[in-house]
Amino acid sequence: MPSWQATVLNTILSYVARPSISRGKAKLPLSQVRSRLLALDNRWLPWPDTLESNSIPLTHSTLLNYRNMKHASSQGNLFYIRGGGFCFKTPNAHARLICDLSLRCQLEAFVPDYRLAPEHPFPAACDDVLEAYLHLIAVKDAENLILMGDSAGGNLALSLLLELKRLKLPLPKACVLISPALDLALTGDTELILAAEDPFFTIESLLRLRGAYLAGSDPMSVKASPLLGELQDLVPFLVIAGTRELLLQDSQRFVSRVMSAGGRIESRFYPHMPHVFPLFNLLPEAIEARELIKAFVLSHLNDKIG
Repeated sequence: MPSWQATVLNTILSYVARPSISRGKAKLPLSQVRSRLLALDNRWLPWPDTLESNSIPLTHSTLLNYRNMKHASSQGNLFYIRGGGFCFKTPNAHARLICDLSLRCQLEAFVPDYRLAPEHPFPAACDDVLEAYLHLIAVKDAENLILMGDSAGGNLALSLLLELKRLKLPLPKACVLISPALDLALTGDTELILAAEDPFFTIESLLRLRGAYLAGSDPMSVKASPLLGELQDLVPFLVIAGTRELLLQDSQRFVSRVMSAGGRIESRFYPHMPHVFPLFNLLPEAIEARELIKAFVLSHLNDKIG
């Protein structure tokens, strides 16, 4: 059974988050939804007191460097790609998650602040993420570098790995994917997608965000739907998702495909949890998932921490 906190959260999301993107003829432009989300993020989720942020300018975007002042030193680096349906961002909410994960794993964090659709459609975000990663490894190299991404950020993370493999560039040590959106071509079981009791997304909102991001580009492109790529010879993975997600199949199929390709992958699917539930630090399940991430990360760093 889910915690009472999770039950309350699912109810709130059903009445607040889900209708904001899909309201039929009354739906707001995505730019207005973005502005409202940013305002809510800023109002209700204060920036972590112990987190310092610096911006590194890139060609079309910036690479954010998060330093947790509680760290005496770091054991490696975290390259975290934030989600947001390719169209939104919640800087404070993600900063709180990244701050906590970086403290647990003793990592210095780097966050690509990539361009957003519909103003900057595919492949702008992919290009920004690749440039940010290349800048980071030029300064820090790929030794003890951990890659993470949630939702759309999980899509960009796997797309990045496939591009690095294609270009024969250094890969990170390991990768954590949280509720990743890996199949924009929607090649999974349609009946299961439609039957999902997702408190966050509807199929309408999913298609709306997908359309804004792709802007007519081929959804079967491996860069857009990295689940369809060649998944052998990559890094060890940890996949975390909730069973109430519209996108659950993406994670399940990814685990199966990596195993079939002979890759190393661990997974945990939490019953009744919503999309990117580790973001909500009031959930006992979120804290459990963060501890699972910690154990996975530390097992793949060269200098293991007790």
